[in-house]
Amino acid sequence: MVAGIILGIIFVAAGFGKLLTEVEGFTMIFNPFPGFLASAFADAIFIWLPYLEIVIGLLLIIGVLPKLMAVIAAVLTAGFITDKVWLLSQGLGYEPCTCFGILDRIIGVELSTADSLYLDIIMLALVVIVVFWHKSSFFNIYPQFIARGNDE
Repeated sequence: MVAGIILGIIFVAAGFGKLLTEVEGFTMIFNPFPGFLASAFADAIFIWLPYLEIVIGLLLIIGVLPKLMAVIAAVLTAGFITDKVWLLSQGLGYEPCTCFGILDRIIGVELSTADSLYLDIIMLALVVIVVFWHKSSFFNIYPQFIARGNDE
């Protein structure tokens, strides 16, 4: 359960940070492969990713569908890892990743692309913990803090 809460906090922080940040800071992060992704698709990712991160994070924190949310988080994190590996291969490992948007400046910690890759690997480890060791079933919609009658 703690792994899901930590993963959820990371996603909520990243989502809110991106929502509060101006558009220019994310152009390269959201479409590092110009010509590979259609412009409309890249724009849709840019618009909806922060909201998706917030929803996934909140559901992980309260424990609703934790295993399903962890699998969706794994897909997103795999995409983030792919993006960062490509950026590293282009020699951009020390560029700021702006993964947490404006929160990078507020907290005073700015992750490089390489640093954020390490965070993504930790996030995948948290996903594995949630998927394989969380007490609930895969489609459990009951938050962990609500005691059900048969658990007594």
